Amino acid sequence: MTVAEETGNSPRTRPVLPDVIVREAIRLFGEKSYPVVGMRDLSKAVGVQPGSLYAHISSKEALLMLIVEQGITNYIEAISAAIATDDRADVRLRAGIRAHMRVLAGTTEQTKVTFGQWHYLGPENRSRVLVLRQQYEDLFLTVAQDGIRSGVLRPVPHLKATLLGIIGGLNFAAEWYSPTKSDSPEGIADAIADVLLYGLTAPAGNHSA
Repeated sequence: MTVAEETGNSPRTRPVLPDVIVREAIRLFGEKSYPVVGMRDLSKAVGVQPGSLYAHISSKEALLMLIVEQGITNYIEAISAAIATDDRADVRLRAGIRAHMRVLAGTTEQTKVTFGQWHYLGPENRSRVLVLRQQYEDLFLTVAQDGIRSGVLRPVPHLKATLLGIIGGLNFAAEWYSPTKSDSPEGIADAIADVLLYGLTAPAGNHSA
């Protein structure tokens, strides 16, 4: 299935594109930014004539949407699996942050494009991305709310705003994280989790069984 088919009215199925198209689009969008890159730039990087790209994609925006959608979905799937346990909320929050950093370590360039350039999409696609971003953010919010109800975490004013600050920091990590130069993704995740949980953890004795 091509991106052109994926953006139609048929049931949504992830398109399958030659890896080189997606890889070069991520590289070019990351290096030059989406508005600057043209189809000729992409076709040259892939090594085909510009017209040949249209056998796989309907437009440059459809390609950006594919990259962004898959980028966010990578995080949703990994974090969902990490927090789907019976552990206490603080343990699950840490697991979610660790899952986030592991995905980042494997998709650093795609994450930069996903969270840094999605706003170049048109209104309809931006609306779809906002739904995905809400699903992603709600994973952390739901765990934190569970923790407050159980007494593991303390109620704080503006919980959502607090968590969005942490999530924003996780997203921005793509700008400085290097798989070859940085600490392990788990080590960085634990440092972030320590700061978050130090502020949210309820005093001992407040926890319900």
